[in-house]
Amino acid sequence: MTSRASRKSAALAWATPVLCELAALGRSVVLARMLGAEELGKVMILALALRLAEMACDVSIERLLIQAPDGDAPGFLSAMQGAVLIRGLALAGILLLMAMPMAVGFTDGPDALSVAALALVALLRGFVSLDYRRREREFDYRGLLVVEGGAAAAMLAAAPVAAAFVGDHRAFVPVVLVHAFAQLALSHAVSRVQWQIRIDRAILARVMSFGAPLLANAVLLFLIFHGDRLIIAGFFDWADLGRYAVALQLALLPALIAGRAAGSLLAPALRRASAVGAFDKVAADADRLYLVLSAVFLVGFVTLANPAITLVYGPDFAIGLDLAVALGAIAAIRISRTPLSQQAIALGHTNLPARANVLRVAAVPVALLLAWAGAPLAAIAMTGAAGEVLAAWRATQLLRALRPDPVNPGVPA
Repeated sequence: MTSRASRKSAALAWATPVLCELAALGRSVVLARMLGAEELGKVMILALALRLAEMACDVSIERLLIQAPDGDAPGFLSAMQGAVLIRGLALAGILLLMAMPMAVGFTDGPDALSVAALALVALLRGFVSLDYRRREREFDYRGLLVVEGGAAAAMLAAAPVAAAFVGDHRAFVPVVLVHAFAQLALSHAVSRVQWQIRIDRAILARVMSFGAPLLANAVLLFLIFHGDRLIIAGFFDWADLGRYAVALQLALLPALIAGRAAGSLLAPALRRASAVGAFDKVAADADRLYLVLSAVFLVGFVTLANPAITLVYGPDFAIGLDLAVALGAIAAIRISRTPLSQQAIALGHTNLPARANVLRVAAVPVALLLAWAGAPLAAIAMTGAAGEVLAAWRATQLLRALRPDPVNPGVPA
């Protein structure tokens, strides 16, 4: 790949998550402005229900498609399409099962029908064509930009319309349905191969073998990133949840962008580097880059978070400096950890992120105790920052033992 082509691929790989996360942020802004802090808090419960179901079924099919040595072999793509369909059906079933418990658990929050309606989102995603993801193997991100970026734009356009017509937190449901339908339609529009589904038990077993450790990590990540919001929903009012969720979303925006870009750009680069004995250099360069990005982000967030939130969302969503520092630290450490997860996955040790995140989850019961004792939001967030430090330390220690020997590529040092 020429230097110019490489720069173009990198730009596309970064542009897609930037567009997607900005659209998600824009959706939040629209709903906050049109519905208010209390209704936005209830929107967050619906979003958490969808995210919990997604994480429960996240066996990393797309990652395997990108990284598998035989990812271009005949029949492999159709077998992965079968896995995606099964994942979509499982996701829909989980959402239906969650509907009543969620409604009972939050008596003045979203009703069971609203949660159950999210199952349609899962069904639509089960029929998405994966060809645009397969092309990432060759650093071709044009399809990714069209599909993911286009779906995000459609979602953002739907937000004010849904908020105006529905008028409360239930507006979230048609918004995410528009996103899922656009993703489905665009994925087939850009596909270069005929869409086929094949149920292959060997491939399904391989998907589970590859994705099970990452699934465990996804469940841990849900507790990490969303457990605090569930705690706040239980011990604070809906408006507090809305303010906290807005600030956390803004803080995690760069971390999510960095993570998605790394999955598309860094993962195949590490795969190729490992094959030619250059893994250590590529990994070290990535570590340094993301460390610098995390430091720049932290300074910027602490300085600008509250003015930006007040300007964009309104004075009702303002936060204190203590909460800005705590949330900024969480996201900054998460950004610095991004290359570590990709390196572990590239080395075939997909259980490493989950092993590291066990320490991060330990902060959740501490946050629960603090909330029960009447601690402020900033104290709850600070426990998350402490957990991130422990997880980063653990991930570094585990990865150090997995780095390949530069003399004998593929052999741990």
